Formats: sequence, structure tokens, C-alpha cells
Amino acid sequence: MDKHSIRLEATASTVHIGFHHGTLKPVLEVDSGAEISVQTLSADSSHPVPREWLPAGIDDIWSNAERGTGPHILTGPIAVRGAMPGDVLQVDILDIRLTQPYGYNIVSPLKGMFAGEQPLQRTHIIPIDLTTGVALVAPGVCVATRPFFGQLGVAPPQEWGRLDSRPPTRFGGNIDNKELLPGTRLFLPVANEGALLSVGDGHAAQGDGEVNQTAIETSLDGEFRLTVRRDINLTWPFAVTPTHLMTMAFHEDLDDAARLAMRDMVGLLERYYSLPFHDAYRLCSVAADMRVTQFVNGNRGIHVMMPREPLKTIEKNQAAQSLTG
Repeated sequence: MDKHSIRLEATASTVHIGFHHGTLKPVLEVDSGAEISVQTLSADSSHPVPREWLPAGIDDIWSNAERGTGPHILTGPIAVRGAMPGDVLQVDILDIRLTQPYGYNIVSPLKGMFAGEQPLQRTHIIPIDLTTGVALVAPGVCVATRPFFGQLGVAPPQEWGRLDSRPPTRFGGNIDNKELLPGTRLFLPVANEGALLSVGDGHAAQGDGEVNQTAIETSLDGEFRLTVRRDINLTWPFAVTPTHLMTMAFHEDLDDAARLAMRDMVGLLERYYSLPFHDAYRLCSVAADMRVTQFVNGNRGIHVMMPREPLKTIEKNQAAQSLTG
């Protein structure tokens, strides 16, 4: 099969809902370096929208796919041949496409940043113009869509058992990082043979923080290149965008998440850019942005964005090229 022709559709037999588990059998196996197209779905027939807006097969998925305690429909897992615990899976995000003319935003009592304030259970439907990419968020209020996948993760260690899909972990999952756009390279530490990548939780748009519980949840197609790496050591997810290096960490305490993500950036600059600790520490203080990824999924997220421009000269060294080249 030509590497460009691999397509994984979302069906009741190729998705799992609301959980991650290291014992899940892969629904697709590919070679390292393969390029794949993945369909993801975020919809429900209970939504008050025209029937033609709903993706085909959504009722069968909710009725027959394996379920956990979380809300996310996850396509996968996808095994990459040769990947072993201790390796790193490099996920090059090649393209992301909106496929559904609406999204939705859910707010629930006791959830979100203001959990007890004006408690309301509501699913708000947000029309999306697939031609212009504009979403109608409130009467007279439109935002430009910027689609990305909230869920990108390899399977956790089997001894962790079955995990709810909401809290992100060091193996990715519900990262909810709006910077994971086409042109970005994501690195994930591998805990199981085959890596077992799952993708889902399509977001048409989201701010840093995702404060009320959800983004504009919608269906997306993604194009990815999956590559096994053994020359990189990672503890947390890490990404390279065309303009930034980006470390990420998650913890129930936001301060601890911030320290983990920033310490990872300092360590990355030491290890791959040969900067002494205090030079890297100083550069982070004067040039890096520390942002709240999301606040509402149990484990809070922080991502640190370091511009690549000040590092352009150093990026020519072999270690840095292993990340950015």
C-alpha cells in the first residue's frame, strides 16, 4: 500500500469512547514514517441540528463502541511497527480539516472554572460556515475557526489501568493545546509496544484555558506522519512549531504544572542546544511565554513557548537538528 493512501475511518469498531488503556488492541498498524488520514467525530443525534449535519455512523458509534467514563470519541489506537517502551513517537501534523457544519459547547453544573455560578446544564449549538471557516458563537458574535485536535496521545502504561479520557497525562491524551496546528511536530514518550496513538476531540476554536468546560467541539479529519525515534529522551510531550519550541506538563496543581513545563524547557535548552543552566534559565525569563493550556480537566495544563528566532544559529548543531530538522 502506498504510504499516502492509508485512511482510518471512525466506526464503532475503530473508536473507543471516554478512556485510555494500554491493553487496547490496535485498529490499524503502520510502518514508521507512514502518512495516514484519520477521521474523528464529535457529534450526537440528540443535538438539535438538521439530520444532514450529523456524520454518518454516529448513532452506531454511540450504541456499539466500547465505552469508558469520559466523553471523547477517540479514533484508534494506531500501532506503529517497531515502537517500544522508552522510544518516542514523532507525530508530524500535516493537515487538519473541518468536516461538520456545526460544533457545540457544553456547560454543566459543578464543572468548569466557575462550577457553582449560575448552574446550568446546556449544550449550545454553534453553526460553522465550512466555506469561510467562521463560527457563530453568540448572536452577532463570530470567531474565525482554528481547528486542532484536543486529544493526541499514546497509550499509558498497562499497569495504570483504564484511565478516564479527560485528564491529560505525560503520554498526552486530552492535551487541549491550540498550538498543535498543521506544520507542528509533536513528540510523545512511548509506554507500550506499537505506541498505540489515539486521536479525537476535534476543536474548531478554543482559547488558552478552555474555561467553561469545552471548546467548539466538532468533527475533524487529520493528516499525520508517524515516526519512531530512539535518539530522543522525553518525560513529557514536547512540540516544535515553525516559530517556537514548546514544552508541556500537567498536574492537579497549576503551580506544579508550571514548574514541570518550565524545567523541561530549561533542560531541553541544556541538552539539545548546549546552553549552560543559567544561560537557559535567563533566556526563558526574557523570551519564553508560559501559558495555561487548559484549566478544567482534573490535571491543569501549562505550555511554555520559546521563540526559535534567538536560537537560529545554535539550531544548526546536530542535536537541535534532531528536533527541528
